[in-house]
Amino acid sequence: MVKLAANLSFLFKEKPFLDRFGAAAACGFRAVEFMFPGDGAYSHEAEEVAEKLNRKQTDNSKQTNITTATATLTTITTANKQKIRCVHTALLYARVMNCSKVHVMAGLRQHGASEDVFVERVRWASELAAEQGLTICIEPLNCRDFPGYLVPDTKTALDLIQRIDRPQSCKLQLDLYHLQISEGDLSENIRRLLPFAAHVQLANPPGRNEPGHGEVNFPSLLALLDDLGYDGHVGLEYNPSSTTLQSLEWARSHGIFTPSSDVE
Repeated sequence: MVKLAANLSFLFKEKPFLDRFGAAAACGFRAVEFMFPGDGAYSHEAEEVAEKLNRKQTDNSKQTNITTATATLTTITTANKQKIRCVHTALLYARVMNCSKVHVMAGLRQHGASEDVFVERVRWASELAAEQGLTICIEPLNCRDFPGYLVPDTKTALDLIQRIDRPQSCKLQLDLYHLQISEGDLSENIRRLLPFAAHVQLANPPGRNEPGHGEVNFPSLLALLDDLGYDGHVGLEYNPSSTTLQSLEWARSHGIFTPSSDVE
């Protein structure tokens, strides 16, 4: 059965960031992921976040891990010290937290993002990641929500990955929400793209909500991932349509449950 990872930048936002690890564990999650510093992740020391990740939070919970999590960076499309520092910071957090994947965002064309610079920077980041046994991920973001994004579709992403030419340490991040909006035909596109993907995420269009609250039949797609032999986690990068706990009702068949006490 496909394993689920809670994205702590989207779920359990009723709680402070560091408390979301325990809330996810209390619901049965064994893996988590989070995004960039704006949500507070990088405002805490890596060791502090790792301690929250690894500590057993309640008597009936199992330890959460971050081996498939995605620490998302700000854009690295310009050659300045701040952007280079972002890469080193993310790799530091990944190392301390035993995280296997780092998603590098590409930036907006109207802000100066260019494919040539992105290829150069991600090739460099991929070489650093390879030294730690990590994978850099490139994720297409749809043009409706992110007009002008440098990587708007999977064709662009795969072309860039081919140019970067670091096949062991630079792969596709396949977000089914963006894929549905940009390209549709999810079942066939999953079959086509999964061999290039290191990580999968989901949210339900049109509102980027949970499965069961939108237009996509996610149970069949998760079953397809299982049939295709996908052994990674699927990150739940969605905006709950109500509370986080109510939004997780669909996931009971995947081992996620509502705890007896209120974790929110």
